[in-house]
Amino acid sequence: MKITSRQLGVGLLVAALVVSVLSLAVGPAQTTWDILWQIRLPRVGLGFVVGMALAAAGVILQSLLRNPLADAYLLGTSSGASLGVLLASLLHFKNILGIQCFAFACALATMLIVYRLARIGTRIPVATLILAGVTVSTFINAIVFLVFSLFYRESFSAIFFLLGSLANATPGMAISATVVIIPTVLVACRYRRALDVLSQGDETAQMLGVHPERIKRLFFVLSSLIVAAAVTASGMIGFVGLIVPHLLRLILGPGHRRLLPASAITGGVLLMAMDAVARTAAAPSEIPVGVVAALFGTPFFIYLLRRHKGGAL
Repeated sequence: MKITSRQLGVGLLVAALVVSVLSLAVGPAQTTWDILWQIRLPRVGLGFVVGMALAAAGVILQSLLRNPLADAYLLGTSSGASLGVLLASLLHFKNILGIQCFAFACALATMLIVYRLARIGTRIPVATLILAGVTVSTFINAIVFLVFSLFYRESFSAIFFLLGSLANATPGMAISATVVIIPTVLVACRYRRALDVLSQGDETAQMLGVHPERIKRLFFVLSSLIVAAAVTASGMIGFVGLIVPHLLRLILGPGHRRLLPASAITGGVLLMAMDAVARTAAAPSEIPVGVVAALFGTPFFIYLLRRHKGGAL
């Protein structure tokens, strides 16, 4: 049975409303107006936009690299953003805008380094780009651990954050992340047809009037921006950007006209649900939502691998 765009939109809207209401209602503390307005609502809203950012970035990078395992971690974007957040905390930045600027600058710098390393003439071979991304990401992660070792007292508070958590969500943080992520995802959706063309190869894209390198640069910047905003707000949360595009591709097919916006909304719904589990499963203690995402995401990804064994995901 083929799912129409209207059915898809209505289904995703209903899912988002149901999960958001349930997420607002559950928690280790009794629900009061102050808790609902000051703590749970910003946290649920932040979870939605962060999940949206991670899933959208996963779709973009998987399409650009023509690699089903690509996500924000593969090219070092999230590692660069995490380094920016850590440096901002060491410099005692308290303003969320300043932290976001640090995160975006480091994420974009990481992407530029990877881009330069992988570039051969005017082309950027996909295999070379992936190798460069993995190498740079490993190096940046080593720097992060070095900073932890040298500045243990100053950076200890960032450990829980980098595991992935929405516990420190505030109304200002939720608004700041929303202002960055929503418009950026909308811009990506505006050019989503170009992703369909690029998936057919650079030569085909040029024949169809699309400048492949220009479009790649645009999407690399967009993905860096939304990943930086997500990491600044919630730390490093894996598997959302990897699993959601695969799941939606099985249902909707590879076309990005529906895949990109549907993945973004589904990512938001999924992260809201995971965060509700993270703050209630071991109450009054809290599990980092990044840990919950890994615990749920790993078995599901193994299931996908086994289901498609011998074929493409």
